[in-house]
Formats: sequence, C-alpha cells, structure tokens
Amino acid sequence: MTKSPARHARGRHARPPSEFTVRLHRMTASLAGSRRRRAAAAGTLTAAAAVLAAAALALPGGSHPAPRAAVAARTGAAPSPHERVAAAGDPDEITDAVPYFETKDPGKKVVKHVTDVRRSGSFVRVYTDLGESDENSEPAIDLCKWTTQFLKDGGDDEPRVFVHGKSDDNGSVVLANKQSDKDDCGVSETP
Repeated sequence: MTKSPARHARGRHARPPSEFTVRLHRMTASLAGSRRRRAAAAGTLTAAAAVLAAAALALPGGSHPAPRAAVAARTGAAPSPHERVAAAGDPDEITDAVPYFETKDPGKKVVKHVTDVRRSGSFVRVYTDLGESDENSEPAIDLCKWTTQFLKDGGDDEPRVFVHGKSDDNGSVVLANKQSDKDDCGVSETP
C-alpha cells in the first residue's frame, strides 16, 4: 500500500471510479492549468464536435463505409489503436502491454507469468500466475514498474497499476501496486 493517505480512502479492493469520472477529472484538471492547456482543450473540444458532426452526417446514408474507413482503404493506412481494439472486441484489454514487457525481458523469465493485462477504470491490472506468497517479489515489482513506464510512454500522467496473483481462497491478490506518484510498487504487509 502507499505510505501517503489516499485522497478518498477507498480500501484495498474497492471498485475503481468509472471511465466517465476519470475522463471528467482529467478534463477539469487540464482546464485548470495554463492558457495553453485551455486553448488545447478548446481545440480538442472543437475537433471532437467536428468529428461528431461528420459522423452524424455519415449515418443517414448507411450503405457506404464511414469516411475514415474509406480514406484508410484508399491510402492503405493501418487502423488506429482504438479501431483495432474495437475490432478485437474487449475495450478493457491492453494487447500492446505484453510485447512491451518482452522488450524489457527478452528471456521471458518474468513475462511468462502474465496471464492478462486490463484497464479497470483509471487503473491497469496485470494478472499473473504468481502465488500469494510472491507479494513484493522481484517479478511482481518488475511488472509494476514496467507497466508504469508503459503507461507513461503512452501519455498517462498519473499511472495507477495493480499486479495480481492467484490465491486459493481470495481470487486475485495484490502482489505489487502503484497508487500514487510517491509509490515504489511495493505493498505493505497484511496481517
């Protein structure tokens, strides 16, 4: 656990905030910043409105492909990561994480333990086949640090990570976590 008190004491296994709440928090935090941030937010909102308007205009026809798909088909451009996720089905699954971990662990000594990487609200959860006794183990800490760096490289300013292991009676236990910028990925001993 963290050594600093949480902004909202939620408990170790609390349900994370909704995606809408997370996005709203990020948007209001960015608006509270400098003029440049406000200008960027205004530009983003304007661009989003333009995209929504274009999408609304494309709906009545129905028989022709969406404008972005048509352009991609003509240019041979690859679909965006969001389009790939939508095509794959599960929007919470993070498929790019394991290949990133493999660049950090070419021998796959740590990566072989990863069974799933998912987004859960504002958190990313890495599920492993490690046991409950592997709390604060080197593989769990490495996965936590690698996931944090993966999120930072992807533009996440406040990465929150949980590395889970299997337990005989408790589902998925937390082996390592990063709940704030001051966290070092270690969890405190539980009684």
